Amino acid sequence: MMLHSVSWLGLLAATLFYFIIPSYATDFMQYVSLSLTAAKEFDYVIIGGGQAGLVVASRLSEDPSLQVAVIEAGPSGLEKENAPKIDVPAANLYNSPGQSPMNWNWTTTPQDGLHGKSKPWPRGRVLGGSSAINGLYYIRQSEREQNLWAKIAGDANDLWGWENMLRALKKSENFTAPTDEARQTGEIHWNNTAHGNKGPIGVSWPAVSYPPVGAFVESAGAVSAPATNNPDSGAAWGTFVATSAINPSNWTRTTSRTGYIDPFTYRPNLQVLTDHMVSKINFDTSNKDAVKATSVNFMKKKGGKVFQVNATREVILSAGAVNDPQILQISGIGDKGLLDSKKVPVVVDLPGVGFHLQDHLSAGVEYKPKNASELPPAKLTNDARVDSFVNSATSYTNTSTLLGNLTNQVLDAARKNASKAVQAYNAPDAVKKGYNLTYTTTANDVYGTPIGAMELLFAMTFGQIQVQAALQHPFSRGSITIKSDDIFDAPIINPSYLEQDTDIALLRAGFRMARAILQQKPLSDHVSDEVHPGNNVQSDDQWDNWIRDSVGTEYHPSCTCSMLPREMGGVVDKNLLVYGTSNLRVIDAAVPPLSVSAHLMSVTYGIAEIGAEIVHSHKDDYKPGQGGDGKSDGDNQGQSNKASAGAAGGAGSSKSGNGAKGGSGSSSSGGSKTKSNGAIGTRPVTWIGVLGTGVALSLALMI
Repeated sequence: MMLHSVSWLGLLAATLFYFIIPSYATDFMQYVSLSLTAAKEFDYVIIGGGQAGLVVASRLSEDPSLQVAVIEAGPSGLEKENAPKIDVPAANLYNSPGQSPMNWNWTTTPQDGLHGKSKPWPRGRVLGGSSAINGLYYIRQSEREQNLWAKIAGDANDLWGWENMLRALKKSENFTAPTDEARQTGEIHWNNTAHGNKGPIGVSWPAVSYPPVGAFVESAGAVSAPATNNPDSGAAWGTFVATSAINPSNWTRTTSRTGYIDPFTYRPNLQVLTDHMVSKINFDTSNKDAVKATSVNFMKKKGGKVFQVNATREVILSAGAVNDPQILQISGIGDKGLLDSKKVPVVVDLPGVGFHLQDHLSAGVEYKPKNASELPPAKLTNDARVDSFVNSATSYTNTSTLLGNLTNQVLDAARKNASKAVQAYNAPDAVKKGYNLTYTTTANDVYGTPIGAMELLFAMTFGQIQVQAALQHPFSRGSITIKSDDIFDAPIINPSYLEQDTDIALLRAGFRMARAILQQKPLSDHVSDEVHPGNNVQSDDQWDNWIRDSVGTEYHPSCTCSMLPREMGGVVDKNLLVYGTSNLRVIDAAVPPLSVSAHLMSVTYGIAEIGAEIVHSHKDDYKPGQGGDGKSDGDNQGQSNKASAGAAGGAGSSKSGNGAKGGSGSSSSGGSKTKSNGAIGTRPVTWIGVLGTGVALSLALMI
């Protein structure tokens, strides 16, 4: 069991290491043990090496004065059996990482709204998290949604309004225009000014496209929402061919690991440990109003030896929308009634932990193609350009277009039913207050506006053509709660799908629109018979029965550690600080207070970039070796945008930054691939990332 470290002393020394000493490893116990000394502690311990956690780790370690550790439950993804599943975009379909240990393979509770069925809930369990196993879609949220988020979070526009979020999104992005072939075939349009070109994450389109894609854009433009060439500047609605997280220099997937970590494995102040589960966060509770996270326990396997690592500044929870609340609850932060029932000592009574769960719900209307040769191969081809194609076009339509003459009827019913619906939930009173706030916001400020209520997603997979309908702003609210105080017991995932009648009314309209798009020229020229649900499904009752049988997650769960006022079931404040603590933050897709009409990968990169800036701006709040100083959030709020040199403005190195709203965040990607031995850095057998800054960056694969 090793935690590896790399240091370099110029090109000569690095070259000698590379050629003469092929294997170097430091005993793991020297760095992380049950009895750490001050010299062996880390400033920041990040729980979760997923999409957001690696962004935060990379940005903080740009500051060479800070020591950063990451603990990830899954593998590195560099293993020979895992790397091809991640790197090749089409492997998402035909050699799926979802069918591997890189997936948590969660399952929901039986859902009353889905005829009592349990549903699979895949989430990434690997460095890079779900950015390593998802469908690559890079689709942003709208300006209206982002500003609503900032508003209900409590006067947070400076940090979480659209202007700052767009800056963060562009900071993470390295945008490349499409190939001429893809542009012409797929009817691709874009606006360069909406994108960044110096960030670590490659954003572009697949190398190739197919005639039905352009046909969908035209048909959906007539039925759902007009085509747009600018969905990334804040008006995230309309019909367009979506970008993907892809590296056009070699047509491989880009993830937070390939973009934010692989190019920087030489940093001696960054340690990444894989294949270990965090089992608990430990606290100094001497200040009951602001407990201090002091250390983290973790284990290799159930019943195995418990290790501990200390944090002198902060513990950062970036384990995802499922694991974040599980770890908080097991550590004693959550609803007192729940914790008492599981015999977990209460550290902070925080009822909102795990509640407010919202998820996009979807299924597909599927047709046979008229000409199978117009579709991508239903297999891997070993042609990088062909295998770069996974997904393509989408259309976000608003409630007025979706519901037509029924718009007022459906929305009025939702508003009238809101209070009754909220009271019916088995949730703490504070959470119900938050439900009232988010229900009202959704009914009045989301629906009835241009914001996309439904996503109509075009797909050509496994030899079929389909349009998926995905509900973006559900009224149903779910929860994540612990089954026991053992981290190895899967949490109870109850998304409460279709508990609210408005949700099924919206989905019914969405699937009817999906069918209408497929029957609209020119897309209708490319399809023949309807396969699912079939022409026998026509009436409201028939649609509703099929919907309850067929829908499942679109893989976008969020809001389980919501950024809301504490009295409304909030878990974090606008600085991402967990209420009742002085130095524990949550940074990932668990923190939005509202679901957004987007694919969460892009949103999560924005959250992580802003989160890293916030953390770095507070680094001087802590005395060396003493962790949190017990300040309340009110003591710190005024400093939230005053980032220090290094990580905050970040240009992808340890050079000084430009403040919390500075820097473009440049980086290079690539990184050699090697067998994982539990960590990123120096590895036995194969050495990576040791050639020093100049050589490493010049040889790295740019994205």
